[in-house]
Parts: sequence; C-alpha cells; structure tokens
Amino acid sequence: MKSSLRLFRIAGIDIGIHYTWILIFILLSWSLAQGFFPQRYPGWDTVTYWITGLVAALLLFGSVLVHELAHSLVAQARGMTVRSITLFIFGGVSNLEDEPEKPKTEFVMSIVGPLSSLALAGIFWGLLHIVGDQQSPVAATFSYLALINALLAGFNLLPGFPLDGGRVLRAILWNRTGNLVRATNIAATVGRFMGWGFIAFGLYQVFTGNFIVGIWFAFIGWFLSSSADASRREVTLREQLSGVQVKDVMTTNAIQISPDTSVTELVSNVFRKQHGRAVPICDSNKVVGIVTVTDVKELPQEKWAGTAVKEIMTSEPLYSVTPDDDLNTALRLITKHDINQVLVLQGNECAGLVSRSDILTHLQMSQELGLKQKADPNV
Repeated sequence: MKSSLRLFRIAGIDIGIHYTWILIFILLSWSLAQGFFPQRYPGWDTVTYWITGLVAALLLFGSVLVHELAHSLVAQARGMTVRSITLFIFGGVSNLEDEPEKPKTEFVMSIVGPLSSLALAGIFWGLLHIVGDQQSPVAATFSYLALINALLAGFNLLPGFPLDGGRVLRAILWNRTGNLVRATNIAATVGRFMGWGFIAFGLYQVFTGNFIVGIWFAFIGWFLSSSADASRREVTLREQLSGVQVKDVMTTNAIQISPDTSVTELVSNVFRKQHGRAVPICDSNKVVGIVTVTDVKELPQEKWAGTAVKEIMTSEPLYSVTPDDDLNTALRLITKHDINQVLVLQGNECAGLVSRSDILTHLQMSQELGLKQKADPNV
C-alpha cells in the first residue's frame, strides 16, 4: 500500500502503518479518553483517562496486527509470498504476491483471522477476571479489548466480500462451482448490498441526530461497496488475460540504443519519430538498462546534448518477463511496481517491451471483436 511507513519485520514480513492510521489512532484515543471510559468508569482523573485511552488504542491495533499476521502466516505456510502488512484507517491488510490458487487455501486463510480475534477476546476476558479491582484502568482496558475483539471477529465474519466472511463464502462457492469468477461475482454482489445497507443505516443515523455514528457507518459502507466492486473487476480482468502470452501482445519492434547515445539523439530519433515512451539500453547485445520519457523529463533540456543515456537510465532493478509468460505476470509486475512497461527478455537479449497501453489495447480489441480467451484452470 502506498504512503506507508515501515516499522519492523515479523517472520520476514514488513509491518507498516498507512498515514490514515495516525488519524484513526488520534480519533480513537480521543473517543476512548473523552467518551467510552468516562461513561463506564466515572471518577478517574483526566490523565488516567488519556493514558488508558492511548494504551487501549495501541493494544487494539496490536490485536488487528495479530489478526493480519494469522492470515499472512497461513499464506506463507502454503507457499505464498507475503510482501507486507499495513495498518490503516479500516484496520489492516496483508499484501500478498498472488491470490490463493485453491478454494481450500482461501478458506483456511480467511477463517483464521476471525478465529484469532475470537481467541484474543477470550484471552482478554480471562485476564479481566484475574484482575482484582474491576474498576481499575487495567480491568477497563482488558474489558474493552475483549469486547472489541469479539466485535471485530463478528464484523469480519459477515459474508460480504472482501471481508473475511465474504472470502469464506467465495471459497465455498468456488469449491462447489469450480469457477472463481462466478464465485467472486456472487460474493462481491453480497458485499455491495451489505455496503449499501451500511450506507443507508448511516444516513438514517445522521438524520436522527447521531451524526458521527452515521458518518462512520456510511463511510464503512462505501468502503465495502467500492472494495467489492474493485475485487470483482480484478478477477474479471484476470480471466480476460488468462491464456494470453506476452508474445501475443508485446511490441516486438522496440528500438534498442547503446549506453553512449546522447539524450538529444534519443529524443530526436526515437521519442519524436517513433512515438515510443521507453527504450531498452543494450551493450554488446546484452540489456543493461531502460530509459523512459519520465527519465528524460527529469533532466534539464540544456543538458540533453552532453548527457549519455547511461547516466539517466534505470539499470537496477530491471523488471522483465519472457515471451512465453502469461500476460497476467506482466500486469502484476506493472501494477506492483507502479511502472508503465516491462522488458521482454529471451535469455539476456531484449525481445521487446510490453506496456500498460499494450494490455489495454488488447483488452479493448478483444471486447470489440468478442474474442474469447482460453480458459484458465484456476478460474
């Protein structure tokens, strides 16, 4: 997830916070210190309320981290790569390299999150009953965390995609139908209806005077609805690209230039005449880098003539695919690294480029001509 701050690593997984986490942490701490704890535990001083609120908020996000770690560790145990976990305004998200390839894997990965929240609720409930003074800040914190983890588990078990319960529903439907796209469409539709329900309830709360509560429910509903729709489109796109090889879409006549070519020559002979936006840089027929329009734009124009492309090219990392790779592989690289194209390499030699526009052109042409792609066994 973009705009995140890396904190530490657990089991090889980067743990970070999104900037929205800071906002929700402040709001949550304030609501606990000024509302929740004063109403339930009157008589404390202001400092105690604030310390308890801050500690409870931190432990809540620690609980969310445990929830996401449960998903991630199960994914790792089943051979999947987990890049990172990011805590943000709505909780947390595990950033996986790929989606599960089997319904059983998705089922186990999805259900373990709510189960971990239920386990935490039980642990905090048990700790609450060990504490002697039930009106103390420690007891209040344990009581709050037991309640909130139980609610977190219940909310995530709602059968609306992309909540854990929605993923469990998709896994069950996927297993029964054998079709990931159909299962996703059904689970996402449920998720969208649930999202609209949250929005409607939120608006009702706003009009009946509960403005803050209403706004939160409406915001959560919008998030659920939009996320469900985005997930449905992503799986549909995967289906459209399945069975298509990179060599069927890539630009094969990509011009190659040497590292000593000047930026002026690059602009005049390639970008302006050939209308390309990226060029492989080759030395003795071996690809050593890539230079793009964006690289050139960062260099003042008066320096173009005296600057060789090797001074502005990207040499590491060079993201590439082979002509026989599935087009989804290229799209994942482009999306993951927020780039416009990847190299297509045959051994060490450049066979061409495949870009976002190449993929979009392929999709548009396939739609206009009504072309059907070869079925992917995973969908």
